Amino acid sequence: MFSAAATLAVSGLRAQTTRLRRVAIAVPHASDLPNEGLAAFRNRMTELGWVEGRNIEYVFAYTGGDPRRNEPVIAGLLARKPDVLYAYFGLMALTAKKLTREVPIVFTIVPDPVEFGLVASLARPGGNVTGASTRATELDSKRFELLREIKPDIQRVAVVVNPGVPVLAKRFIDSYSAIARKLGVQLLTVEVRTAEEMPAAFDRMAREGAQGLLGTADATHLFELRAQLTSNAARVGVASMFVDERYVESGGLASYGTDNVDQIGLRGAGYVDKILRGAKPADLPVEEPTHFRMALNLTTARKLKLIIPRPVLLRADQVVG
Repeated sequence: MFSAAATLAVSGLRAQTTRLRRVAIAVPHASDLPNEGLAAFRNRMTELGWVEGRNIEYVFAYTGGDPRRNEPVIAGLLARKPDVLYAYFGLMALTAKKLTREVPIVFTIVPDPVEFGLVASLARPGGNVTGASTRATELDSKRFELLREIKPDIQRVAVVVNPGVPVLAKRFIDSYSAIARKLGVQLLTVEVRTAEEMPAAFDRMAREGAQGLLGTADATHLFELRAQLTSNAARVGVASMFVDERYVESGGLASYGTDNVDQIGLRGAGYVDKILRGAKPADLPVEEPTHFRMALNLTTARKLKLIIPRPVLLRADQVVG
């Protein structure tokens, strides 16, 4: 059942247009389709008066987690002549920007939209692209600090990156290196391209004395390998800190990051709704998140013989085990 506000919104939209509006959504994996962020997006769009089959339709395309497929997949979506393209990850939005200057593009999971070349500035995006940043540098510091709270004696930390996405790998290496220098902690960079490389990479990590592991926001390859990442981290006895709670659900020790319901769902829907009603992306400032989530896996902590400090435990939004 719709709320009264939603019913009024639908009535208003009927008065405005009878044309079915089309929103194209680019996602890395088919498994992302039912996730809580996209579910929240579709629910929020309904609350705003956009009812599937009545005044809006969604078309999805998947890259299979391979960034090399971004361009053909997004070109295919643009060929459907959407009113808005929602490419919620940064690399997908960047590809979309290269392919069109006319179709409005919305992103919501981007470490630094200015650094990525998506917008001219946060206050005045310019062009046909806008969306929400993840305040990545601030979150990187928070993850590093949280890892030290959980394991105060940590002296050497590894960061795992996918060299197949060099712009993202460099961003996290640079960010974590600066934080490590400030904290007096050594940083080890470990590259992983495939599942087959994982055991040797983690064996090297252990040989070189890493006590902790920092994951990166690689929404393609490394996300698909999260079970292997978390199991190998536990195997060699390193305390792992990730960007998303789904890593914790797969066995990672901890995570700290943006709230996917708020970021992908509510903020994404807000931008798409405004653009469908006539707003220009150039005039919609980039928003920054205000909701964050911390997750802990107590089963993994016990395997690592770690006692989670009570202040950390009390701050957790999700506790596994």
